[in-house]
Amino acid sequence: MIERFDVVILGSGFSGSLLAWILAKQGRKVLLIDSGHHPRFAIGESSTPTADFLIHQIATQWGLQKLAPLATWGSWKQAYPDLVCGKKRGFSYYKHEKGQCFVDDHQHSRSFLVAASCEDRYSDTHWLRSSVDQFFVKNAVDDGSLLQEGTTLQSARYDRFDSLWNLRIKGHDGAKDIASTWLIDASGGGAATADFANNPLDDDWMRTRTRATFAHYQGVQPFDDGRSVDDPFCGDDAAQHHLVENGWWWMLRFDNGITSVGLVEKLDSVSTGDSSPVDAYLQGALNQYPSVAKLLCESKRVAPTLGIHGTSEQIACSIRSGRMSRCRAKASAAGLILLPNAYGFVDPLHSTGIAHALSGVTRAAQIMLGPTREIETALNDYDRDLRREMRWLDTLIAGCYFAMPNFKRFIAFSSFYFTAAIQFEAVMSEDPAVWPEGFLQANDTMMIEAAEASIREIDDESLSDDQFTAHVRQRIRRWNKVGLLEPLNRNRLDHTAAPKR
Repeated sequence: MIERFDVVILGSGFSGSLLAWILAKQGRKVLLIDSGHHPRFAIGESSTPTADFLIHQIATQWGLQKLAPLATWGSWKQAYPDLVCGKKRGFSYYKHEKGQCFVDDHQHSRSFLVAASCEDRYSDTHWLRSSVDQFFVKNAVDDGSLLQEGTTLQSARYDRFDSLWNLRIKGHDGAKDIASTWLIDASGGGAATADFANNPLDDDWMRTRTRATFAHYQGVQPFDDGRSVDDPFCGDDAAQHHLVENGWWWMLRFDNGITSVGLVEKLDSVSTGDSSPVDAYLQGALNQYPSVAKLLCESKRVAPTLGIHGTSEQIACSIRSGRMSRCRAKASAAGLILLPNAYGFVDPLHSTGIAHALSGVTRAAQIMLGPTREIETALNDYDRDLRREMRWLDTLIAGCYFAMPNFKRFIAFSSFYFTAAIQFEAVMSEDPAVWPEGFLQANDTMMIEAAEASIREIDDESLSDDQFTAHVRQRIRRWNKVGLLEPLNRNRLDHTAAPKR
């Protein structure tokens, strides 16, 4: 007899596992399948105040008491000292020139620090995904989800008469047929359901075109060259961005001494014919910027690891992605929901990935646990909203790349992201269940039009950098309550997020 489930979830990263945890807690029969095994290396590691508000909302709404401490760094470390994370007080940006050591000036014209939280205990976090994803999986299983690792989806067909997905999965014990009312794709860029749901990529419209090369290191040095007595927080306790000619380096420091390091490059600036080994390429790029290279001069790459053929040894190596921006044609269908990580992605700039994934989890749970008569409308709304959100995220991120390598224009345009995030976080602090202008204000047509107007001016050589900045400052004026782009702040903002309760 074919076993039947209420929900089958493909992918046991944090978003798939969290959704499984929610649904199992509400008494649903959930199967969580994944082709890999935990613990495992993954990136997408930096949270934001938006993510913190969503964690608090999910924990409260669905009774997940063990989730609630993850909403701030202080409560996380108190409740789970062995669950690896990093302290993130905000965002730090430093502009580097080829062959030159980093030197700032009194006006901080080569750096930009935006503090999200007012003190350490309310800080956001970096997630060591091998540790955090396993935490989510364990709790999903403890509350009743069935986990099958080393398992892939072989076929999927939706029966509209019975409103059931007929699935064939294959694991260590061979193939078997199962059925499910809901099929959830949380499988990331591979979108495991794409071929079975007639859901091709639809991303030619995306303006962000970047790739990343990344790894985890031990022994990365603090960025002492960037410190200033008037910094509102330590720039290492942040999503740290080192901007270079055609992209930027990220550095995310975890409490266990590991640092996530990655180089993001605009695709139009790299040679498609470069056949050099990835590690050698990364080192060559690093050597062009002395102050960045100094941070890694005594470090050791520790993850991810690959086996050496014919031996039991493992070697740590870097990974290079292809083009990162992607989007599927649809985010939902009858009995099917793609979580944001499977539907699309833009780029790691602005750290939107965790928050967007969590927003998809809470909406998917509400659809599946809500009234049956509202499901069709809710799925249509979800599909429409995710497309709007992807377009808005692409705008917020693409504009920053269009501004590079002009640091002043980069800072100016990045203020649209901070404006949107601050507005949305203020909404979340009042009522986390009601988003009148959508995720990160993706439905705010006035804000979108203001950002597009600034994109049109980014390459306008008739405008000085100060004039461009003044135009952006004027365009965000109605929402700007924290002094973004105000000259007296000298690129230092000491608190921007709404209070966390």
